[in-house]
Amino acid sequence: MPKRTDSNDTTGTAPIQKKLKFGHTGPREAATSSLNLATDDGDDVTLDLERQQRVQQEQADAELARKLAQSEGTTLHTLKFHERHFGATKPRATAAGGIVHGTRTIGNGNVSSTLSTSRASSPSSSRLPRQRTVSAKSETETISLVDEEDDDDDEGEGDDHDDDDIVITGYAPATSSKLPAKPSLTSAPIASLFQSPTKKSAVALGKVKEEDQNPTSASTSKLNLYPFLASPGKALASSSKTLLGTPKSAAGPTGVVLPLDTSIFTFDPSSNVDISSWSTGRIPYSYLAAAFALISTTKSRLFISRVLTNLFRVAVELDPESLESVVYLCSNRIGPAHERDLELGVGPQVLSKAFKEVSGLTPQALRQLNKLGDPGDVAYEMKKSVRLLVPPPPLVCHSLFAQLHIIARLKGSGSLERKTSIVKRLLVSAQGEEARYLIRTLVGNLRIGAVRLTIITALAKAFCLSRKGGHQPASDDFYIFASERKDMTDEFDAKKGLGKTKEKVKGDKERLLKERLDRAEAVVRKVWARHPDYGHVVVALLDHGIALLEQRVPLAVGTPLEPMLGSITRDLSEIYARLGSRPFVSEAKLDGQRGQIHVSTIEPSGLGDNSRGKWYDPPQGNTDQTRIWIRCFSRHLEDMSDKYPDIAPTLASLVHRETAAGHPLENFILDCEIVAIDPQTSEFKTFQELSYRSKKDVQMGDIKVRVGIFGFDLMYLNEETYFDAQSLLNKSFRQRRNLLYERFSPLRPKDPRYAKWELVPSCMDNDITKVQEFFQEALKMRAEGIMVKLLDEVELEEDPDNEMDTDPGEDLEEKETEEKSELDSPPPSTPPPATKATPTHSPIKGQGRRRKILPATYEPDKRADSWLKVKKDYLDDLGDSLDLIPIGAWHGNGRKAQWWSPILLGVYDPESGQIQAVCKCMSGFTDDFYKGLNVKYAPDREFTSRSKPPEIEAAGLRPSIWFKPNEVWEMRGADFTLSPVYPAAQHILGERGVSVRFPRFIKVREDKSIEQATTTEQLAEMYQNQGQHH
Repeated sequence: MPKRTDSNDTTGTAPIQKKLKFGHTGPREAATSSLNLATDDGDDVTLDLERQQRVQQEQADAELARKLAQSEGTTLHTLKFHERHFGATKPRATAAGGIVHGTRTIGNGNVSSTLSTSRASSPSSSRLPRQRTVSAKSETETISLVDEEDDDDDEGEGDDHDDDDIVITGYAPATSSKLPAKPSLTSAPIASLFQSPTKKSAVALGKVKEEDQNPTSASTSKLNLYPFLASPGKALASSSKTLLGTPKSAAGPTGVVLPLDTSIFTFDPSSNVDISSWSTGRIPYSYLAAAFALISTTKSRLFISRVLTNLFRVAVELDPESLESVVYLCSNRIGPAHERDLELGVGPQVLSKAFKEVSGLTPQALRQLNKLGDPGDVAYEMKKSVRLLVPPPPLVCHSLFAQLHIIARLKGSGSLERKTSIVKRLLVSAQGEEARYLIRTLVGNLRIGAVRLTIITALAKAFCLSRKGGHQPASDDFYIFASERKDMTDEFDAKKGLGKTKEKVKGDKERLLKERLDRAEAVVRKVWARHPDYGHVVVALLDHGIALLEQRVPLAVGTPLEPMLGSITRDLSEIYARLGSRPFVSEAKLDGQRGQIHVSTIEPSGLGDNSRGKWYDPPQGNTDQTRIWIRCFSRHLEDMSDKYPDIAPTLASLVHRETAAGHPLENFILDCEIVAIDPQTSEFKTFQELSYRSKKDVQMGDIKVRVGIFGFDLMYLNEETYFDAQSLLNKSFRQRRNLLYERFSPLRPKDPRYAKWELVPSCMDNDITKVQEFFQEALKMRAEGIMVKLLDEVELEEDPDNEMDTDPGEDLEEKETEEKSELDSPPPSTPPPATKATPTHSPIKGQGRRRKILPATYEPDKRADSWLKVKKDYLDDLGDSLDLIPIGAWHGNGRKAQWWSPILLGVYDPESGQIQAVCKCMSGFTDDFYKGLNVKYAPDREFTSRSKPPEIEAAGLRPSIWFKPNEVWEMRGADFTLSPVYPAAQHILGERGVSVRFPRFIKVREDKSIEQATTTEQLAEMYQNQGQHH
């Protein structure tokens, strides 16, 4: 046997290994390089007979290794881990010139892990990603091999002796075929995984048609990584076979596989989806990730809705138990917003450690990848350097969803290590696009543009077209039967130029089906707004369909409903322009926190497994010993029961008082404002005072800021509403308000520690002079303004040409990301007069009007014209505008996922030349303006920077990207407040800086330079003088 060369031999096999490892030598080239090799210096080396024999032996060894490595797979481990868990064995030489450090036999004697290491001779190799491989036999063994290293283990230098490179072999395998190349970040054909091919490029999705198309005649896409989503009529690409295996059978009885962007009337999950690659019979995460990749390439709402509709139909018919997990994964959440322990808490430390341990990246290489910005893109690129011997179990949607819940529940000591361990295991199993969207899910920024409304629409359409297990109901008002879908397909396939009769028939069919889909969407949206829990909605849809959804998922104590919101008006006169002579009530809009309080004396029906509500004993001295259950939610539906323990005794006293009077309050839901007050004078304090409270685990003895509860609406009252769940929501505001005043009169507990209960200050007089006086009184009591609410339903005539545009910053999508939402409610009170006042202002005049019903019912999740808000910052004669400098931005969420939002702004300090951060703004911008920002402030361009420019002072704020100061924007806001977050004018005012509340963009000040922007001194003066506006 010829003598083996050392792994450091630069004239033997090491150069071939190095070139293979870093992508310079392919399998076919390696076969010819045995007689003529290129060294690092470029010189040709002629091999003698002995070396030829050695190379031939190595090629034979490589062929054996190639057969073992045909599939990519399993967990990656360092030598340090191997020695800790398997014991250090005496190293022995290998044929590859590397070192085998040990093997371990598990179960039936199969070798479960073999580690081999070698170092490349090139000095530059230390700067390139290392490759690691390990083989394992099962998912159980994979889990048992998880590395539980301490955080400190990875903090050493990149060239530490424990961080040896781990590779499959030390030579280039000789084979006649190349491994399929993985798609890069910029690979154009990614959209073709789903799309019906067109004459244009698959990437040009900005021109996707807004109507459904019939793709049955489509040809196969060139790139096919997901065979179960392939276009029909072509054999699977070799890359598909490598990634997911060759299908054992065709998809369904027809054998025709269609992409998810197929018309919803043509697509049939039972016959158009290839499930032969679904190794567990459940929906693989690769299917979902590929759908995400397609959705992320377009902004078309109809296109996204079509893909999601077909995706949900696949789950409904082929894997109904996975539908809830699929819907939540699409929504970028793992549960309802109001349930606890659902924050994943996966931060940079966990990701960085997982990335390094999975890929072997050095800290320097990881920093290079981090320049991509998005953690998901970093994971996608990082996985390209990872090669595995045995395939790990594939990620499956339902099991991944369960793992995310495990991560969310990990708390306390050691949780960081356990989270890292699970993330590593998931990342090892993730292939291709799975890695990108897995990491984006973990950090809570999916960035596919699928907002809540789109998901609800797709869910409604899915159940119009599919039912659990593919069964058709005998009869259903919402279901679109196969014969109807076929008629639609036949119409779509018909040639253009139909006769008038056929055109009318086609149009009637389209209209009727569209009406049915619209009605279904309205039902699902209505139910979700009143019971926002995808889990409850999905279960009811699977079991009963859309027809019985409202009965099966009613309004319930314990589950919050989405709040009703008010529309903006610019001045008081606009109120009369909108409402005319219709009666309304004006209520003070207090500067507090919107609260939705659920109270029950029996076990609430709307509780989930993780519900956080509490039972309270009656106050001491009460003859009635009834215990009450209380839960309090924020405007964003977050549970804040722990933040306000002082409201429970007050509500308990209220319940016992009414029970003793013969008017029991068994259960109810109140809409209110929780406001900081002075316990001695009962004067209102600012929201800033309220924000000093801790957010959880607040103890009565620790409370320093006293609060009052100021009710302004009643949505649910007593047990009978379980059977008529929407009874109060469907009643007029006059009826709800009268009931609120009758049953919930003010209460001031004797114990000063407890919150007081009041009703919002209001004015029933509709005379414009009286309303103006009330507005000024509201400002004096430190309210934000007033809310004007229609008392009874009316029918209006409106001029389409004179409709008021709503503030772009006030739309519903933004409420998911604002730090402190606008508070649509009110406070203290005087009993309401029963009389109906008549306004002095006349109705609108004009022509070209249309009739519009303006309801006075409670409309969850809607910004209704029956509630109008007038705030001091919206009035032209109050407040000065600011000239601020944009200095950074974060990635947007929801509808704004493709844009920069919010924007960080600053003021100019002439003494130091610094620009000091003052606020974030996401209101007042148009879509066109956002698009312009994307162009001007694109990453790695002239006006952007990954690191903070030295002239910017931002304290602890860390935007996704920094702007190089170059322009000035005119801004308006509600008022100024002291903030520990923003450093603006801090050197003038003391320990806190100044911030602007509810900033709104007005325009770009092209006439001003950076030095002409609002200064820190001017800002401090505005803050000190703002009392003049009260």
